[in-house]
Amino acid sequence: MKFKLPASLLLTGLLSGLLVGCTSTSQSAAETNDASTDYDARTHYDQSANTAAAKMETYWVAPERVACQGVAPMQCLVVNKMVDGKTSEWQFFYNDIAGFEYVPGSFYKLSVETSAVKSPAADASSLSYKLVDEIDKTPRYYLDNTMLIESRKWNLKQLAGLKGINPPELPQPANITIAGGRFSGFAGCNNMFGQIQHLFEATDLNNSLLKLGPIGSTLMACADPKANAVEQKLHQALGMVNALQVEWPFLNMYQNDELLIQFVAEDWD
Repeated sequence: MKFKLPASLLLTGLLSGLLVGCTSTSQSAAETNDASTDYDARTHYDQSANTAAAKMETYWVAPERVACQGVAPMQCLVVNKMVDGKTSEWQFFYNDIAGFEYVPGSFYKLSVETSAVKSPAADASSLSYKLVDEIDKTPRYYLDNTMLIESRKWNLKQLAGLKGINPPELPQPANITIAGGRFSGFAGCNNMFGQIQHLFEATDLNNSLLKLGPIGSTLMACADPKANAVEQKLHQALGMVNALQVEWPFLNMYQNDELLIQFVAEDWD
């Protein structure tokens, strides 16, 4: 899965939640002269006593980790924090969440206790995170008022890369239905179908994620060269999209910020 992360995050994400501490030579020398009991009290502190007042936050965690660069190359969680009941934007998460056992393949909705660490070690996080509750776990998340329902057919209106072909003018327009864990439709010559591996629907494009599984198809011969071109290009584009957005009456599918496919609801008028 490719995540549509804000460009600024690529520059500042490495610094998020990280505090690089420095200790002077004179401080180090003074510490070596302290009594051993005082030394133990300073270095073997209780972690809970080292954190400030906590606050409760709600996060969505994406189904796949993503390669990222912290102090060293690592695999980051990708999270979306709820703010005032609404999703924000997907971003790298460089920390661990104590008590959270992550298994790829599902979106997790978590209640998390976040605390500021009073005296973080060098190159350690200035925040600590602790799981309070796993609210939800699902491979697909739809808005409560979703337009993506089993009874709705979306007809192909626009397809990137087609030259000299207007998809709505085909004798039988290509179409798709997306609902639950499956998609199905007609690609131009043959029926198509498949699984929705991951889907996170949001009103804001930057909060949306989509990953479709392999496309199955009937095997009818395609005599119409235009219909055949649409079918081939549609299969290719569906394998590339990683986000979707409903802007009624349109269903738009994107690769990052590039619109690849636009459908229009058959029942919109």
